[in-house]
Amino acid sequence: MFAGKNWQPESIERVTRVLDTSTKPISAVTDDGMAIVKYIGNPQGPEALICELVGTELASCIGLQTPDFAVADIPALELPGHPLLQVASGPAFFSRWEEAVSLSPKSGLLQKLRCPEDLAKLVVLDTWIRNKDRFSEVGVEGYGVVNFDNVLLRRDKRKVELLVIDHTHAFIETTLDDELDQAWIDEQEVYGLFQQIEPFLTRKSIDDALAAVNKIDLEAIEGHCQVVRGVVFD
Repeated sequence: MFAGKNWQPESIERVTRVLDTSTKPISAVTDDGMAIVKYIGNPQGPEALICELVGTELASCIGLQTPDFAVADIPALELPGHPLLQVASGPAFFSRWEEAVSLSPKSGLLQKLRCPEDLAKLVVLDTWIRNKDRFSEVGVEGYGVVNFDNVLLRRDKRKVELLVIDHTHAFIETTLDDELDQAWIDEQEVYGLFQQIEPFLTRKSIDDALAAVNKIDLEAIEGHCQVVRGVVFD
């Protein structure tokens, strides 16, 4: 069902920490290794989980690498030291922990990418799904967003692989009902275009990335959305 179908944790054994990001995800030991878990009750609401799941699925559809991910039901949890956070029972999004480093302003690791064409796919994906949370020149408050932590670089013996994470703010900033309007459809902004990525982009790589998006048929996208509806709302 998901890109991470070969990895399916079933339970959380221990919470190790709460991450200081907008959805306040938890780092946890599961029955199948370490994971970052996003849950119902997070400060950004259930839409954040919908956007996370759909955005990550679409990244996989165009050939971008993500950490393995899965959805599993969890019980309500208390988080000692965080009295204002409530982890409600229900489906949660699990992202497998990866030993990787974040993109940085002066990193030379992009020169070692195994698939440099993935950089064009990242820009096309973020623009397609309106992902303002990775890189945007003009944010909702009139200032830009440069979030290097949402681009991971996983090393092997000789090369580096690009991993994209965190799509909770794709599509919308607030709620689906409030933002999916004609202005959303007509928007012409480009997202994901880090200054460090620009030298690697070519006309061909952008055209190929757009072609990868065009190969995804409407039925496949509707299928992903139906899965989300069943997971989150049933």
